[in-house]
Amino acid sequence: AIKMARRFEQFNLFWLEEPFPPDDLDGYAKLADAVDMRIAAGEQETTFKGFAELAEKGRVDVLQPDVARAGGLTQCARVGQYAFERNILCVPHAFSTGILVAASLHFVAGMPHGKLAEFTVSDSPLARELLAEPFQLEPDGTVRVPQAPGLGIALDEAVLRRYAQAPVMPLPGRQV
Repeated sequence: AIKMARRFEQFNLFWLEEPFPPDDLDGYAKLADAVDMRIAAGEQETTFKGFAELAEKGRVDVLQPDVARAGGLTQCARVGQYAFERNILCVPHAFSTGILVAASLHFVAGMPHGKLAEFTVSDSPLARELLAEPFQLEPDGTVRVPQAPGLGIALDEAVLRRYAQAPVMPLPGRQV
């Protein structure tokens, strides 16, 4: 990882994301000490303690809580405040659905230093079709925070029905 990160440094990347398994704190610390680029991690983390360990023992520069995995908006706000107090970036991981993007955008908007949120450009149906009005990148590269009540989104009922009726694929060797 150190060798590859040093090769990437010439490209002035904003960060190197998840180069190790989530619990390899020693690996993260060695990498952070050896290179001059931000190291990001945390999309698999589920506890506040885990994020604190990534920052303190792993010395990562960017914490990436996933609102759906890390205890919802309340626990993510706690991680965001922790990051703010230590001058660490906090950029939520939001790759799966438009619902997660909406929650993540609200999370970022509520942070004292919130500026960035992950936005997938994947053509996954759950990322692109689930919302009645899917998120779009603005010409300046931003995504608008929804302003309606709740998360500010509405689901596309036809897409929900389509996936509710989809057959479940059995696991090999198991009957459904």
